[in-house]
Amino acid sequence: MKAQKNTILAIILGIISALFLSSTFTINSLLAHSGGHWAWTACLRSLFMIPVMLIPLLATKRFKAFWCALKSYPILFFKWGTIGFGGLYTCMALASLLIPGWLVAATFQLNILAGILLAPFLYEDHRKKIPIKALGLSLFIVSGVLIMQLDKLSQLHDVRSLAISFFLVLIGAIVWPLANRKLLLELDNQKVPLNAMQRVLGLTAGSLPLWLLLAGYAFTQVGMAPDTQLQASFYSAVFSGFLGGVGFYKATQMVKQDSLALATVEATQVFEIFFTLIGEMWLINAPLPKFYGFAGMLMIISGMLVQITLSVQYAKRSNLQST
Repeated sequence: MKAQKNTILAIILGIISALFLSSTFTINSLLAHSGGHWAWTACLRSLFMIPVMLIPLLATKRFKAFWCALKSYPILFFKWGTIGFGGLYTCMALASLLIPGWLVAATFQLNILAGILLAPFLYEDHRKKIPIKALGLSLFIVSGVLIMQLDKLSQLHDVRSLAISFFLVLIGAIVWPLANRKLLLELDNQKVPLNAMQRVLGLTAGSLPLWLLLAGYAFTQVGMAPDTQLQASFYSAVFSGFLGGVGFYKATQMVKQDSLALATVEATQVFEIFFTLIGEMWLINAPLPKFYGFAGMLMIISGMLVQITLSVQYAKRSNLQST
């Protein structure tokens, strides 16, 4: 019963996290429309995240353990922070210059597939095996994501912009699950028991050199970021980075030994599409998707419901086998 309950809670936490994570796409799109420089958009969120996350760690007396881990394994956090956070948010900021935020969020769902396909290259235990049903459902969900793009493709005269944005988001979709899974695995191997908040702060601190370089570049191009961009980036740090990021990392940590449940939790990020679309319709009067958009959404929702059901059923069978 414990494994089943744990899986359900992790999936629910993943969906709630998707709500907060979607704020990054909405805010990036809003800033792109208001003329905010992409480099400030990419780096300010993470720069704000450091003090935002330091406060609760200090308040709960968990900063010391985090600091010891950071000093002991600086290269580990620098490597995966730069690849995961640096690669992701730089690519997202650039892509938001070319396409709407909801379409960035939709394309980013390729990370669902990337997480599953990376497993054989990351693990040496039972997690190395690709769960076939989860792979099939992820392909179905990603197909729905790609179908959603047909609406935008018919509206774009500049196909080159769509291709560039797709490539940028694809990079982000690969480095995000790669960094998350590798950091979890390497911390486990080193017997470093960090919680989700400590891991997110570690990745943020590890990516700090990149953000400082981008901040310097942005300053030489446009000077200091305007107040609206600073304010929006702070909100993104709180809602997406702190609430969304920590929640998602906590959810993946809860099911890290169950490859099917882990794939399902990663797939909950697909709900970011709907949350981002609602946010853009509210803030910048983005139009509703047309036929292909709704058809893709229906495929995504259907695939997610089936995958969640399979994960819960698998966890239930695992409970029965262990008793």
